[in-house]
Amino acid sequence: MTKDKIEKEVNGELVELVESTQIIPFVFSESVTETTLKDLRKQYPKKLKLDMSNDDDFKEARKIRTERNKITTAIDDKRKAYCAEVKVYSDKLIGDIDKIYTPYIEAFETEDKRRKDEAARIAKEREEFLSKQRNEIAQMGYFTEQCKGQNSQFIADTIEAVDLVDTEAFDKELIHEAIDTKKSILEALNNMYQAAKAAEAVEAEREQLRIQQEAIAQQERLQKQAQEIEQRINNLRNDPMNHFGKSSQEVMARIQQLENFTPSEEKFGDCTNEVTQVLAQVIQQLTMMHTQQSQVEQAQQAANQVEAQQQADLSEQRSAEHQAIEAEQAPIEQQEHEALTDVNRMLGQAEPLLGNSFKSNMFENTSAPTGYTPLDVWPSSQDRADNDELDRVCDQLALAESYIEMLEQRLSKALAA
Repeated sequence: MTKDKIEKEVNGELVELVESTQIIPFVFSESVTETTLKDLRKQYPKKLKLDMSNDDDFKEARKIRTERNKITTAIDDKRKAYCAEVKVYSDKLIGDIDKIYTPYIEAFETEDKRRKDEAARIAKEREEFLSKQRNEIAQMGYFTEQCKGQNSQFIADTIEAVDLVDTEAFDKELIHEAIDTKKSILEALNNMYQAAKAAEAVEAEREQLRIQQEAIAQQERLQKQAQEIEQRINNLRNDPMNHFGKSSQEVMARIQQLENFTPSEEKFGDCTNEVTQVLAQVIQQLTMMHTQQSQVEQAQQAANQVEAQQQADLSEQRSAEHQAIEAEQAPIEQQEHEALTDVNRMLGQAEPLLGNSFKSNMFENTSAPTGYTPLDVWPSSQDRADNDELDRVCDQLALAESYIEMLEQRLSKALAA
C-alpha cells in the first residue's frame, strides 16, 4: 500500500473497503487468492491419498509441508508489513480523536474514579464492620471455654451475660449466624450449668457427710479424752490406797513428787481446777498416812528393840532363872500370852509378838513407852462423805490406831508385871 492509495482511501475509499471487507483480499492478493485456494483444495482433498508407511508417499508429504510453510510464512510477512503501516496511521487517528473527546472523557474518568474509590471505601468499611461482627460471634464461643471447670454460679452469670447479647444489632448478612451461635452457646452453657449443679449437690452431700463424720470423730475424741482425764483423776484419788502399808519414806517420796507436779490443761483440759483440789486432798491424805506410818514405825522399832533385848536377856538368864520365873510368873504369863495371842490373831500373825515370857530385868526396870501420839487432826465428816476412798482410808487408819493402842496397853501391862 502506497501513500497515494492511503490518501485516496482517506478521501473516500477507506471506509468503503473496510465496511465491505475488501481490504483483506487486497492485502494478500499477491500471495493467495480465492482461485488459489480452490486449486489447493482440489489438489489436496480432505481424504488423504498418501500412505505414510510408504517411503515415497512420506517424502511427498514432507514436500507438501514445506510448500505449506512457504505460503503461510509469506502471508504472515505480508501481514506484519501491512500492520506496521496501519499502526502509524491508527496512532495518528487515535491522537486526533482523543483531543476531541478528552474533556468529556477526563471528566467521566475522574468521576468514575471517585465513585469507584467511594465504593471501595464503603466496601472496605463494610468488610471491617462484618469482620468485627464475625469476631464478636466467634467470641461467644469463648464463653463455653471460660466456664469449663467453674461452679454453677459462675456459669449462671455467664448465661446471663450471653443472654444480654443483642443479635438484632448484627448485620442482615450475619444476623442468622449470630442467632444460631447464641442459641447453641446458651444450650451448651445450660447443659454445663445442670452438670455443675448436679456435681455441686453431690459434693455438698459429701461435705455434709464429712462434717458429720468429723463431728462424730470429734465427739468420740472428746469422750475418750474425758474418760482419760476422769481415769487420771480417779488414779490420783486412789493414790493413797496404792501407798497404804508402804514405808514412811516411800509415802514421803510420793508426797514430794506430787508437790512438784503441776496439772496442765493439755492433760486435764477443763478439769484442771478439780485436779488441783484433788491433788491437795491426796497430799493431805498422804501426809496423814506418813505421820501415822512414822508413828507406827517408831512403835514397831521400839517394840523390836524391846523384843531383841528381851531375847538377849532371856538367853542369858534362861537356865538360871527359868524355874523361879516360871513358878512366879506362870499365872501372869498365861494371862499375857492369851492377850497377845488375841492381838496376834487380829494382826494375822502366827506366833506371839513378844515370845514366850515377858519377865526380865529390862521389863522390870523400864516404864511403858509413851512415844506414840494418836492422830488428832482428821478429815471433816463432809470431806469423808464427799470422798468414799478418803472415808475408807480413815476407817483403816482408825482400826490401825485401835490396834496400836491395844498393843500399848498389853505392852504396858507386861512391863508393869
